[in-house]
Amino acid sequence: MAEHAAPTLSTLVQRFFMDHLIEQRAVSPQTIAAYRDTLRLLLNYAATALKRTPSAITLSDLDAPMLLAFLDHLEKERGNSVRSRNARLAAIRTFLKFASHHDLASLATIERALAIPFKRFDRPMVGFLSRAEIGAIIEAPDRASWAGQRDRAFFSMMYNTGARVSEMIGIRCRDVVLEGQPAVHLRGKGRKERSVPLWRPTAALIKSWRRRIGDPTGESILFPNRSGGRMSRSNVTQRLDLAVAAAGLKNPGILERPVKRPVRGWV
Repeated sequence: MAEHAAPTLSTLVQRFFMDHLIEQRAVSPQTIAAYRDTLRLLLNYAATALKRTPSAITLSDLDAPMLLAFLDHLEKERGNSVRSRNARLAAIRTFLKFASHHDLASLATIERALAIPFKRFDRPMVGFLSRAEIGAIIEAPDRASWAGQRDRAFFSMMYNTGARVSEMIGIRCRDVVLEGQPAVHLRGKGRKERSVPLWRPTAALIKSWRRRIGDPTGESILFPNRSGGRMSRSNVTQRLDLAVAAAGLKNPGILERPVKRPVRGWV
């Protein structure tokens, strides 16, 4: 009997996304995008290094020396942090583990690639803001403007729930319960879901904000941008910068605080 030919790299990539990530693991769109960007960067780097087209790259080309050179390229030429480098490596490892089940001829290459370690790095001590400082930032946006009312409700809910920015910008009106015991339903990383109670002041801001936007349908984004779509992370960062600057006029100490530290609850 004739032996089955090993699948091409392009076939493996397609199966990885369509069958493994989407159908079997049902990962979030954000995770799929991160893996897609990583493999695109890797294949473009390998194509340049080997002077081939990306479609001509094979799985055996993605050996340990190639991956180490790629990771070095990310840090030294693209300016990625060690944290970002490790995230790219994690995505590559996930793909290679999948590929090892479908291309037995490349097992030795894959095993050596999987042996590449993650880099250690110093984790900075996480700072915090006092309740008064948080309150000053929440109260800073203009109460009269559309954007100001949205920002006050947004920052209040983010502080109340400890939600990530990615969770906040995806909240729809149907996810918020304002009758009885107010609460919000959040969808986090890995499609994990949880409901978090809302404090009365937060619920009052949300009620006021929903009246401002015309009490939209349940599928509508609760905190939209001007065009009605989702806010981006950069948009949230910009709005937080404005609120911090405004709060700093009365509380100069806030301007010296690490408000934009990428921790849970803030950008």
